[in-house]
Amino acid sequence: MYKLGIIGKGISYSLSPLIHQNFAKQFDIEVDYQIYDIKDDPVAFVEEFFANNGYGLNITKPYKEAFSDKFPDTAKSINCLYENGNKAASTDGLGLTKDLDSKEIDYLDMNILVYGLGGASKSILNSIKNSKNVFIANRSEEKLKNVLMKEKKLKKYDGQSLDLIISCTQGLDLNTIKYFEHLNIKDDAVLYDINYSNQTNALFSELSLVKESNYYDGVGMLVEQAAACFYLWFGKSPEVEGMKKELNERI
Repeated sequence: MYKLGIIGKGISYSLSPLIHQNFAKQFDIEVDYQIYDIKDDPVAFVEEFFANNGYGLNITKPYKEAFSDKFPDTAKSINCLYENGNKAASTDGLGLTKDLDSKEIDYLDMNILVYGLGGASKSILNSIKNSKNVFIANRSEEKLKNVLMKEKKLKKYDGQSLDLIISCTQGLDLNTIKYFEHLNIKDDAVLYDINYSNQTNALFSELSLVKESNYYDGVGMLVEQAAACFYLWFGKSPEVEGMKKELNERI
């Protein structure tokens, strides 16, 4: 029995146990995957987890950036620990691009806006950096300036026409809604909200910024990034489309 889990705060809704149990069954692997909803000190929790026969961990909000000192050679945002906690990775960006590929969205030839510069966006920006044009925007101008100074390939959004919008924000206040409503969006553009089971999903649907068929929530990304973690743990690539279908019907 392999001891796995996910750590975060306020994550009782997490679908990760269901996903990884499904993956494990595909290969007759026995796993015990638990949700660890912890209030603080994620680093101490992780050390104890692996000291007590832990095999692999997922990390989600708000702790994705808490391990940058422990793993200085990786991206600052981490969502997967493996090899007894000695190695770390972020599979968020890979999960997004894999899902875009499965939906036949040619993101490499698009003008893309990434809105929100939290944990997952760092991995996403790294994965799409070779796209035609990558623009960024954020509620905090200071954070925006800092990212632009470090990442010379990225550009501040200034009204350019958009093929793909990737929303990484956890919430939509009135100012943010107005911002999205004034974007220069092409008629056949795609909007991808990386959240799932979140109020942003309903709000984006109501706003109708793109065609209904061109709006996606983060279920596909969730499953794909989990599959990438599963591969890091077990060296096996699970089938994902069945899991995506099941979750889309459930949520």
